[in-house]
Amino acid sequence: MGQFYYLTPQNEQRGPVDASQLSAYGVNANTMVWTQGMPQWAPAGQVPELKSFFPAAPPSPSYAMPQQAPQSMAYAQTNVPGTNQPTMPKPGNNMVLAVLTTVLCCLPLGVVSIIYASKVDNLYNAGDYAGAVSAAKSARTWALVGLIGGIVFFIIYLLIYGGAAIASMN
Repeated sequence: MGQFYYLTPQNEQRGPVDASQLSAYGVNANTMVWTQGMPQWAPAGQVPELKSFFPAAPPSPSYAMPQQAPQSMAYAQTNVPGTNQPTMPKPGNNMVLAVLTTVLCCLPLGVVSIIYASKVDNLYNAGDYAGAVSAAKSARTWALVGLIGGIVFFIIYLLIYGGAAIASMN
């Protein structure tokens, strides 16, 4: 059995949960569920993998059914004001990692990472979810490249000057 996500009556996405554990979380045959490979959300009672857990029941959700599968594996979603369409959760902006890279390892790459990290919130608030995700990934990539580059540089520095110190002792 697979891992499933489910929607609460408040239209909040929860999971992943093992199929055998869904009923322990209050999921019934009418609860909307989704798992990898499903094109969209469906009532638990109509999912072939879950039929043994829930008797067949006519769908009667008391909340809006999303039109497509989630783009993210977030635990909760909110609705766009004035609609029943769920919004995607804001991606992490990786600002802490960017600042640490700037301060501790590599100033130029850290600054690039900070620039991308500062764009995440603005893009998300403007409704550009794909742009926010892209900026978050870029911020993380530049920060990690800076951290790894800084560590490699430090190791090379220690080897060169450590070797020089040992050579001067002889």
